[in-house]
Order: sequence, then C-alpha cells, then structure tokens
Amino acid sequence: MNNSSLNLRTLFSFPDPGARTTASPSSNQWQAFQSRLGREIKTIKWPAAMPDLTSKVAELFNVELPDLLVSSWKKARELQEALEESRKSPEEVIVLDLAEHEITNEYHPNIEIRIAGLPLPKKIEFKVQIVTALKGINLKIQAGTITEIQAGSCDFEGKIKYEDLTIAEKKVGPIELLSVSIIARQEPSPMK
Repeated sequence: MNNSSLNLRTLFSFPDPGARTTASPSSNQWQAFQSRLGREIKTIKWPAAMPDLTSKVAELFNVELPDLLVSSWKKARELQEALEESRKSPEEVIVLDLAEHEITNEYHPNIEIRIAGLPLPKKIEFKVQIVTALKGINLKIQAGTITEIQAGSCDFEGKIKYEDLTIAEKKVGPIELLSVSIIARQEPSPMK
C-alpha cells in the first residue's frame, strides 16, 4: 500500500458507504454482524423506511489514519514541548524526529437511533482497538501546530468489535506513508 491518506474503513475492508452495490466484504465476521444487526433492528417500529444502517456503520470508519495519529501525538510530552516552543517563535519551523515508536488507541464510535415513542435510544456502539508502529516519521511544527507529517512507514494492527462479536481484524504493514500536509484551523480574530 502506498497511500498517504488511508482511512480505517479502507484498512478494515468495510464497504464504501457511497457505493450503489449491496455487495459486502467476503468476511464472515462482517456478514455475522449484518445478520445480528438485522435481527436487532427488526424489533424497532420505524416511522418511515428503515435506513441502510450498514452503510451508516461504514461511514463511522471514514476516519483518516493521519488524523488519528495527530490526535494521539497531541498527548505526548515531547511534542507538547515542541508545540509550546513553536508558539513562542511562530516564524520558526521545528522538525521533530519521532524515530520508531508505537501508538495504542481505543475508540468507541457509535450510532444512536432515536424515534419518538421509544423510551431510550437504541445505541449501536463499537470498540476499535488500534496499534500503529511508526518508523522514520518527522513532524513539521510551526506556530503551535503540526503542519506536516513527513514520510515514513507504519505497521498497523487493529480489531473492531460490536458487543462480543469481532467484526473485523487486520494486520498490515509496512505501509509507506507519503508526506501529508495538515491544514491548521485558524481561529477567527476578534473584530475591533
């Protein structure tokens, strides 16, 4: 794989939520999940046509891998220090060499179904466990933000569970990452 903008949906081989086809991955795990979800939502009295929940589930995983890495790095002490230093000298560009390191994260994306008349919403919650081993990554930092993730590679291992059912497991690598520019969000300046 040679893609700087991989997302979790692609890595776990979930179907494209925008695709017109109803074909699903050949994974028995994904098919078992679809079957279980179908049984669970049959008990709901829908006021209109029932939405395609499996495509909504696939949308939950359209999270870009670089975005996950940046959110994880923001917690690292060394990176926090470099970000603070760059705020003091906003014109200076700092390059932080991350060498080899591993990031372990857990996420809980979910879909809530709220229908008038139901006392509580139906919640479809997932547990996503991800371990990313990074090699040769550099971060460009300027004015208190990460502006670029410079080339490197990573090994990726992850698991997605719905309740007690594992619906996807993946181990891939090395994935060659190209440089990725991060668009910093600018806070609006106050009006004078």
